[in-house]
Amino acid sequence: MIRILLVSFLLSISLKGFGQKKAEEYVQNHLVSIKNISPDSTDYSDLEAIGAAIGTSRIVMLGEQSHGDGATMLAKSRLIKYLHEKKGFNVLAFEADFFALNAGWGNVTKNSGAIKDFFRKNLHGVWPSNKQCSELFYSYIPTTYQTKTPLEVSGFDSQIGYHFSNSNLKDSIDFYLRRNRHTFTKTNRYHNEFLPNIERLKNWVGKDKESREWMIGLALTIDTVLAQLGQQYSKDFTYLALENAREFANQLYVYEKSVSSYNIRDAQMARNLQWLADSKYPNGKIIVWAANSHIMKNADTALKAKRDASINWMGTIFNKNSRNSATTYVIGFNSRDGQYANNSGTKVMPVGKPFKDGFETWIDDSVSYGFIDWKKFRALQPNYSETFKMKSRQMYSTGNWSDVFDGIFYIRDMTPVEKLK
Repeated sequence: MIRILLVSFLLSISLKGFGQKKAEEYVQNHLVSIKNISPDSTDYSDLEAIGAAIGTSRIVMLGEQSHGDGATMLAKSRLIKYLHEKKGFNVLAFEADFFALNAGWGNVTKNSGAIKDFFRKNLHGVWPSNKQCSELFYSYIPTTYQTKTPLEVSGFDSQIGYHFSNSNLKDSIDFYLRRNRHTFTKTNRYHNEFLPNIERLKNWVGKDKESREWMIGLALTIDTVLAQLGQQYSKDFTYLALENAREFANQLYVYEKSVSSYNIRDAQMARNLQWLADSKYPNGKIIVWAANSHIMKNADTALKAKRDASINWMGTIFNKNSRNSATTYVIGFNSRDGQYANNSGTKVMPVGKPFKDGFETWIDDSVSYGFIDWKKFRALQPNYSETFKMKSRQMYSTGNWSDVFDGIFYIRDMTPVEKLK
């Protein structure tokens, strides 16, 4: 009996190694070399393999391991220019304030200075303040508005607290509810509690739950307001702005519990992205700019890390819809060595070393940049379910990564973002 169990155990290890070998051989035989990541490089011939992998998809999600990964910012900038010029993508949607970027972008004068001011006030601070994003943000995007094919800017994050939302969200909600003759607007509670609490979201600084009790009351009140409006208004932009305020309050209330917080935030981000795809840009082609974690597909079934598998990430929720999955291509970014900056861009840290026999070790040392199309691998190996190691967020993770990302943009040496002077 012991011998049978031992043979079974050894056989399972052998089969698992054989299964991983298929992925390793595929990477070594199908990795496409990318010549450079400079946004100034407009010979896009090396990116055509990525274009072919994307095919007819109308949504492309571009990840990043860290918001302070300068090399990825350069690579994404070049990819975005290629997707805009050669593949017809016309919307760039950020992991950033849904209300601010959708309500505010139309009011921006489309020149470098005005766009720089808007981005610095309404995007995550590390992006608009670094050199690696500057060519895309302050040169390329303004220039597209001198053409017949401008690159629209949008956002899908439920988190509030940036300049345009701080200045306009309360009044926009007030105007919307009055225009729809909501009876709540005629009450003292509406003026003395509800509107002040909407504005209060921008000033959240309390770290103890006692100072956040009002958030639960606000979320419940918004729930009632939305129910009274009815589903016929659910595609309205300000209806979604109310949803986002509710979910931001719910997220902040459980902020210390990262799994609960992410579940709330990512579910609303998926809802916001769905609205962009279906309602605001039904005929548009959308580039999604977000962290690797938020765009992961099938994280609940493909990953072994308990925390990542228990979070309903935006990409996983969005791609559960078969129509979305059929028209979306998800590209994760991966690095072997180098350095990166923290999310504020104030501290530089080393990239963790590759795990023995992990994805990064399958790629030859001479390759600086490369692309692997996991979607093609899945077509060749439709029943593949083996797990292997790969770095996705400056951490070692085990999973069937071929099912999590449709493609991987590999950068051998990560570099930290550099502050703009």
